[in-house]
Amino acid sequence: MKRNTLSLAVASVLGLGSAAILPTSALAQEAAETLEEVVVTGSRIRRADLEGFNPVSVIDRSMIETQSQVSIGDILQRMPFSAGAAVNTGVNNGGSGAVNFSLRGLGSERTLVLINGRRAVASGLGANSVVDLNNIPPSMIERVEVLKDGASAVYGSDAVAGVVNIITRQDYTGAELNVQTGVTSENDGDQTTVDFNLGTSSDRGNFVVSGYFADQKPIWAGDRDYSKEEIWYHPYWDPTGQVPGGSSATPWGNHVSPTSVGGDGVRYTRGPEFGGWRPYSGATDPYNYAPANYTQTPNERWGLSGFANYNLGDFGAIRNVEASAEMMYTHRSSQRLIAPEPLAPLAFFGTAAPYSALNHYNITQGPKHSVTGETMTLTDWRRRMVETGGRDQIHETNTHQITLALSGEVGTWFWDASAFYGENDASVLDVGYFQLERVAEAVGPTYMDASGNLFCSTDGTESGVIDGCVPLNVFGQPGTENAITDEMLQYISGNYVSMTLGGNDISGVQFNASGPVMDLPAGELGMAVGLERRKVSGFSQPDSLQLLGVSTAGSALATRGGYNVDEAYVEFAVPLVAGVTGIDNLELSVASRYSDYNTFGSTTNSKLGLRWTVNDELTLRATVSEAFRAPSVPELFDGQSTGYPQVSDPCAANPSQFCVADGVPAGGYDNTGLIQLPTLYGGSTALQPEEADILTAGFVYQPSWLQDLSFTLDYWETEIDGAISTLGPQLILDSCQQSGQYCELIERWGPGSGATVGDVKLIRNLNINVGGTDAAGVDLSTRYALDTERYGSVDLGLDVIHLIEYDKRMADGSIIPHAGRFEDNHDGNFPEWRWNFTTDWSYNQWAVNYTARYIGEVTEPLVKWFHVGNEENVVEEQLTHSIQASYDLESYNTRFTLGIENLTDEQPPFAYSGFNDNTDPRTYETRGRFYYGRVSFRF
Repeated sequence: MKRNTLSLAVASVLGLGSAAILPTSALAQEAAETLEEVVVTGSRIRRADLEGFNPVSVIDRSMIETQSQVSIGDILQRMPFSAGAAVNTGVNNGGSGAVNFSLRGLGSERTLVLINGRRAVASGLGANSVVDLNNIPPSMIERVEVLKDGASAVYGSDAVAGVVNIITRQDYTGAELNVQTGVTSENDGDQTTVDFNLGTSSDRGNFVVSGYFADQKPIWAGDRDYSKEEIWYHPYWDPTGQVPGGSSATPWGNHVSPTSVGGDGVRYTRGPEFGGWRPYSGATDPYNYAPANYTQTPNERWGLSGFANYNLGDFGAIRNVEASAEMMYTHRSSQRLIAPEPLAPLAFFGTAAPYSALNHYNITQGPKHSVTGETMTLTDWRRRMVETGGRDQIHETNTHQITLALSGEVGTWFWDASAFYGENDASVLDVGYFQLERVAEAVGPTYMDASGNLFCSTDGTESGVIDGCVPLNVFGQPGTENAITDEMLQYISGNYVSMTLGGNDISGVQFNASGPVMDLPAGELGMAVGLERRKVSGFSQPDSLQLLGVSTAGSALATRGGYNVDEAYVEFAVPLVAGVTGIDNLELSVASRYSDYNTFGSTTNSKLGLRWTVNDELTLRATVSEAFRAPSVPELFDGQSTGYPQVSDPCAANPSQFCVADGVPAGGYDNTGLIQLPTLYGGSTALQPEEADILTAGFVYQPSWLQDLSFTLDYWETEIDGAISTLGPQLILDSCQQSGQYCELIERWGPGSGATVGDVKLIRNLNINVGGTDAAGVDLSTRYALDTERYGSVDLGLDVIHLIEYDKRMADGSIIPHAGRFEDNHDGNFPEWRWNFTTDWSYNQWAVNYTARYIGEVTEPLVKWFHVGNEENVVEEQLTHSIQASYDLESYNTRFTLGIENLTDEQPPFAYSGFNDNTDPRTYETRGRFYYGRVSFRF
């Protein structure tokens, strides 16, 4: 199925209408009209039957209340249809305190998040492209509808994998207060939540206000066996291949000087024992930095939300006019803490800061030449700065969104018009980093005056004294009189606290209308139309030292920009056949959406769906659709900078006709081997949208021979083209030489420039549309309810996901398979099998829930630090069990709840490629057994 084929098909249907319609059953139509018409996620047409054309999973309020999680994002990540690499608060190094969701592993940026059918502001640390689901507390949610199908024809950009539509509690009456607290079996990771809901109603309206506070305490990596030390794969050091790893930048020193500057080429250390200087051993001397990291990050949130609606009455032909307003505000404070800075200017930061042989501390405490016994200049010196306590990153974010709307009826049509505005602002503080220029001064030559005062000096003399500089001693033992002092730290940090400010904005207006167009032989022709205008912007502004790249906090560039989009859509529900043998109802769904962006132009995306109700038991359904993802603000406007990666230009020694056409002399030029070539990185306003073709097909079976049993099976297939990524400088050079492709991305020096003719002046490795993804799988869902007078009621549910294929197509045509694999640097975790099983039993005042969650095994490459091979490691499956019991004290309007999650204390499976904690905290349960209790009061 190709995009042009579908577009032509939709155009034909929209133009011809319903020419071939067979007789219908008036009884079936009359029965449908007795039900209230609502909008189900995936369609804008109001209808009475809830079983639509598309696979939709619903997480209702009762399911939310069976879990201890304080973020709907965490709940979604526990669902079987979650995969990939969406972050959560278990991600320390690389996390931000946000929680995202990646449907089917196709990426958080390809999963559209709606609140009550409208877009939410992107949120995070600035210039973000996805919604932080931490901003939406479970207490205000009525249900979450997850559309597992492409929906750009209905909702526009980003709905490639599907849609998460969060429906809030808007018709609540009364008052409710919930207090919950929990702790792990290791007595850490405390979690406390307090939330309330107040609602009042009248004949003409309803008002609901909600508030919440959530506080999550940290868990230290050193307090869990699986994360207390990093594990390397190194079969040369240990027959099992597993050895404790660590960093070569140690508190006990790791220093070497090449013989060219008066050294002996030996790498020296005092070792963890802090004895005399000896040769460094990679097997025994690395620093175990794991215990200094969080494995669950602290996260504090509070917020308020309000929802109101009021019926204004009738205004002539416009009936039941209702005004409504939605307001949400969330504040989040979160923290990331990683091990203290590994100060290694040359090895880790590419900055020459030789530790001078004329430095007092090197002379008195540093290693000496193994032959001559003289002090050496240390060009590559490394010291873990444990005296700082760690590299602390503190996040503060504020997010608010407001929507004002009017709705009503004209004849048999329903309409709504709304305006919305959302804003997110953030600040990020980084502490525990150093200014490299000051480090170079502090480890240079020193001068000591007659009173024994020590000064930094450019040449070791009084005349070369550097005003204010404090010499740095990296040879002393932490916790002793020779440790690095506060004055030393203060100078090399310059009291430096790195600050980045950021934000996101969204505003827009939309209009929707739906209703019947005409009566056809098979039923009513339904239609929906709509218009939307939206403006999106974002920015991220790092401080000056990050812009200059002169601190150990790294370099960063400013991002600022935005875009506008105007959209229009039309959707039809066309009844084809009804009331004949073998066809109780056959209906066609047709939708198309036109989007006009001021960045790349326009795009049209369409969708065709077919639903065949065979009888009361069996319904078959299928959709084919087009979807797209517009380039995001950071992809478009990320600041451009020049780097110098090591690459090799094949045109230098072996110029092809394509090289010559690009400006390389026929005989080549003298610049062979690995060299550092200037390469431009960053956003690009030339980006085009990603495009996707999607197919889903399945059935719903509700047998008459067993009441309250339902069975759903859906096959899905997604093909993404023009994925936004980068090519890589080496691929650009190789492709130009071999095929002439990408030569336009290489600028070369020409005659008269003073440089070597043909040599590379600049490689443009900006964001580009390249490659794609081919994925397919099967979803199975079954539900059974049994209600007895004597033993109460039991509800059983099973959701199973089987990933058949997930292949990522790279720019050079190579394929990276993802199905059944885990690689941190290739999009995350993709088990072939995941399932959740739930049992709910209720009897009188009692309610009990049991949930089992299964994540299948995956394989990973055995690549870890010093060993690269073709071997594979199996990351084992994880099966966790949770149980909850509640009792209603009806006379006091109080409910007591006790629960245990991860009942058997299952530990996460070990993964060599796990960047955090030797596992994947984005996928597995990592905190261990968790006890919690909740008290709910209703007034």
